[in-house]
Amino acid sequence: MSDVTAPPFLKGGWEGLLLKWCKLNYTKSLKLKCFLNMDQLNTREMASIIWMITFFIVIVFYSLKKLHLRSSLIAVIKSFFHIKIITSILFITSYLTLILWLLHQLQIWDFSQLKNTFFWYITFAIGTLFNINTIKNNSQNFFIETIRSSINLSIFLQFIINFHTFNLFMELIIIIPIITILIIFSKVAQYNPEHLKVKKLCDSILITIFFIFFAHFLIQIFRDPSKFANYQTLQDFLTPIFLTILYLPFLWFFLLYIKYEEIFVRLHFFIDNKKLISLTKFLVIINFRTQKDLIDEWFHHIKIHKILNYQELINSFHLIKQRNIKRKDLIEIPLKKGWNVYKAENYLTDFDLKIKYTDVRDDIWFGSKFIKLDDEFNPSTLTYYIQGNKDVVDQLKIKLFLYELDLLPQYLSIYTKAINCLLWNALNVRLNQNQIDNIYSLEKFLDTLHDKQIEFHYETFTHSATPTCELSFCIKNPS
Repeated sequence: MSDVTAPPFLKGGWEGLLLKWCKLNYTKSLKLKCFLNMDQLNTREMASIIWMITFFIVIVFYSLKKLHLRSSLIAVIKSFFHIKIITSILFITSYLTLILWLLHQLQIWDFSQLKNTFFWYITFAIGTLFNINTIKNNSQNFFIETIRSSINLSIFLQFIINFHTFNLFMELIIIIPIITILIIFSKVAQYNPEHLKVKKLCDSILITIFFIFFAHFLIQIFRDPSKFANYQTLQDFLTPIFLTILYLPFLWFFLLYIKYEEIFVRLHFFIDNKKLISLTKFLVIINFRTQKDLIDEWFHHIKIHKILNYQELINSFHLIKQRNIKRKDLIEIPLKKGWNVYKAENYLTDFDLKIKYTDVRDDIWFGSKFIKLDDEFNPSTLTYYIQGNKDVVDQLKIKLFLYELDLLPQYLSIYTKAINCLLWNALNVRLNQNQIDNIYSLEKFLDTLHDKQIEFHYETFTHSATPTCELSFCIKNPS
């Protein structure tokens, strides 16, 4: 830059100013090149981007030819530009910018990680936004599984098999399409017992491909160890992990905000006084703060018992808090009366069936939760019920509902295990062999254990296009 001179019409001080301007812009251009870092895209990433663009072009092309596809595409685009989504993306981006600035100040992150950060931002940060309803319904498991998956061995193996890639033709024409097709076939086949051989074949091919990738990695490392054993590689590996862990607190508070918003917009259905609604919003935040479970329980309570005045509002907060205290300080209940309310809530937590026991009417309390056993349009479900009054549970029930009778052999084992878990926690016993045989042969039975009745019931329904069935197992006080 020392040979840069000013044009003839600039004299004196202007020449020095121009030289400074040239040097400044040259430095900026170097920083911009570092910032963009487009040369960091490997062939696998380039192939993935090409396929994504191709897929998008195909969707647009077919939507132009077919009216129903075009209207669906327009609806999707409009929903993407909804004010709430745009606002959420701005919040996520602002938070991420702050995190990157802090990591940059700590010399943990630099602009060489821009590509990794961008892909993480699109796939994880924005991906969670469009999957927020699923995360919201199972938030505790999501956070635990996300942290676990961020620090387990599989994330390292995934990193190393992607560290060295093949040429663009191989990635574009062979590797990306084949792996994608095999994963799709494997996922689809797992829901149909008749296609389990297809799933095993696909999984075997995927494992073989993994070992080929791993062998390729080892060969490349053996040829040039310095390409892997350096600080840049360590940064590439740790950046997505750091970003994921630091993003989770934001996501947690974002879910809390959604929880409050959902409840606040519906308060007018259960509280008629507008002034009381404003006070309620303030007091809900003060009383429950970040306790999402208590917020849900309180809202369920006021849906049954509408709030008419300030005293009833205060009483509703007190009631939910008292229930929470009882959950922490469990009282023993004589078995002849039934089961402790808050113990019974947790009898099937091993099957992700932890429920909330609450009032349906003044004299009847009830709790239930179901889990989906598959991802079909009409999924099979396992449901746990408890029923009694505010002091004691007198009935425990677990049901298996299937939309396809052919799936019954596949899920009987899960159902039997859930029954044994319930029996062990409730009565400290398990099913005997005769009872297990009855369940597998779908024969009803009624027995007595520890002065409690246990009953198995099987029923089929033909009101739908395909026959459905329900298996019900109940433990209750003798009538």
